[in-house]
Amino acid sequence: MDCALRLGGIVDDTLVARRLGALRMVNAASPAYLAMHGVPRTLDDLLAHGHRMIHYAPTLGSRPLGWEYPGADGYATLALPGALSVNSVQTYHAAGLAGIGLIQARLSSLTAYLDRGELVEVLPDWRPAPLSVSIVVAHRQNLSRRVRVFIEWLEGVLAPYLEREVPG
Repeated sequence: MDCALRLGGIVDDTLVARRLGALRMVNAASPAYLAMHGVPRTLDDLLAHGHRMIHYAPTLGSRPLGWEYPGADGYATLALPGALSVNSVQTYHAAGLAGIGLIQARLSSLTAYLDRGELVEVLPDWRPAPLSVSIVVAHRQNLSRRVRVFIEWLEGVLAPYLEREVPG
C-alpha cells in the first residue's frame, strides 16, 4: 500500500502522517424522533427527557463511546442510553433517519438529509470534536511521482469539505 486516507487519530507512530484538515461533526435526529421525544436544548435535557442515541462501534462487541460534547478541558462524553448499536456508517445514518435515536456524524455525510428536512440538527453549541483527516505513508523517502500526484489530487478533492484548523 502506497498511502492511505485516515479519519481520526493516528495510532501507529511508525507511519508518516500529513494532516489535511478536519471534518465538522453535527448532532442530528429525525423530525419523527423529535416529535416523540422533544428537541433537546441542553445536555441535561438529554438525560431528563429520556433521549437515546444510536451507538456506533467500529467493531461489534467494542464499547460505544457515548455522546461527545465540548467541555471545560476539551471534549467529554455523556453516558447516554442507546436505542441500538451498529458498526456500519450506512446503518448508523439509516437508524437516525428512521427515528430510532440521536446521531453524531460528519456534516458532509448528512448535508443532503439536513437540506431535505429528513434530519434536523440539534444542540449546535454542543457539537462533537471535528474529525481529523490525514494522509499516511510508510515513509517519506522515495515516494513515487504517481503517489505524490495522487496525494495532491486527493487534497484538492477533499479541500471543500475540510476545515483547516485541526484540533490537537
